[in-house]
Amino acid sequence: MKDKNIYDIIVVGGGPAGIFTSIYGSQSGNKVLLLEKMEKLGKKLLIAGQGQCNLTHTGTKDEFIDKYGDNGSFLKKAFYKFPPQALINFFAERNLPLVSTEKGKYFPNTFKSLDVLSVLKKELEKLDVQIETKMEVLEVNFNDIFQVKTKDNEFYSRNLVIATGGLSYNITGSSGDGYKFANKMGLKLKNTKPSLTPCYVKDYPYSNLQGVSFKSILLELWRDNKKIKSATGDLLFTHKNISGPAIIDNSRYFEKGDKLIINYSGIPYEMFSENIRKIINNNGNKMIKNIFDNPNFSERFIKFALKYCSIDENKKCNLLNKSEIKNLINYLTKFEFEISKLEGYERAMATSGGIDLSELNKNTMETKKIKGLYFVGEVTDIDGDTGGYNIQAAFSMGALAGISIRR
Repeated sequence: MKDKNIYDIIVVGGGPAGIFTSIYGSQSGNKVLLLEKMEKLGKKLLIAGQGQCNLTHTGTKDEFIDKYGDNGSFLKKAFYKFPPQALINFFAERNLPLVSTEKGKYFPNTFKSLDVLSVLKKELEKLDVQIETKMEVLEVNFNDIFQVKTKDNEFYSRNLVIATGGLSYNITGSSGDGYKFANKMGLKLKNTKPSLTPCYVKDYPYSNLQGVSFKSILLELWRDNKKIKSATGDLLFTHKNISGPAIIDNSRYFEKGDKLIINYSGIPYEMFSENIRKIINNNGNKMIKNIFDNPNFSERFIKFALKYCSIDENKKCNLLNKSEIKNLINYLTKFEFEISKLEGYERAMATSGGIDLSELNKNTMETKKIKGLYFVGEVTDIDGDTGGYNIQAAFSMGALAGISIRR
């Protein structure tokens, strides 16, 4: 064992979680080694927000907790130690202010991911963190001290932090290495699947309505005749599947064969039904295609809906029969899809599943079974909504782990 290869902390993975673990873990003079198998740090960070780097979001800590499905409460300590405002302050103090958009997303004021990565790299260099890129970890072992093997080297440390990410966007280096290490260490894993992704549905009817979008639709997810989830959000038709935040943010819950019931109007069924019947009754001489004032109902969509319901778009309201009215109302408020599959990891923005959270101490990110072993970021069973929530969680978990090791 060579003394030069012994460290206080070894961090495997050079994304947001690994970088912040290194920064906050090294601040007490700890000797830190950061290993990244790709040729540069932060490759996934560079493509975040289409290269503009959506880092975080507006909202309180409690509002953030609600953005991570059923596992948000695990992040309470991480957000207490390093809340969104701390991330905003971190970059402001290093001359890269973050600015928020009208949708609440925070970006660097230059809207360049490269500038974010530049700040992080300078901080690592200032703290004398040893960075080794193109250094793939092949094996980790523990026998009183952690041994980390690469092709040509062996490194040792008292603390080992795995921040290797999930399986999404594997061109950035996320290929599930952390799961392999966890399994060898005897830790439980939750099944993984693509998350933050569009989904494909059986007999998709909207290929010719590509680009049509809806605000604040109502969505219900059903499985085996039981309602699993209700949600609200924006929806988008693409040429081959359904997308938009309502779908992407809830994709963590979707399984093949599930039913999605969509209320395109965004208005509860009973209220919409009552309103539309009144409008039809009060506009008997108007053509049915001209009576809709809901902003979600574009001309293209209404024409399609009427054709789908076998109603002549030029038919006057007073000539509609009860069956036609009922069918149209149901179409607009209770349209049913059957999920056939999710988009794959190559397009999914996150991975659902990973290191079972019951294996980790949420106050430190340390494993309960092995002292000195930590897992942070997307390698854990944490995935958030779109809008900067995943990057914020990675930074917060990394900061919490680094601070905990320092203590």
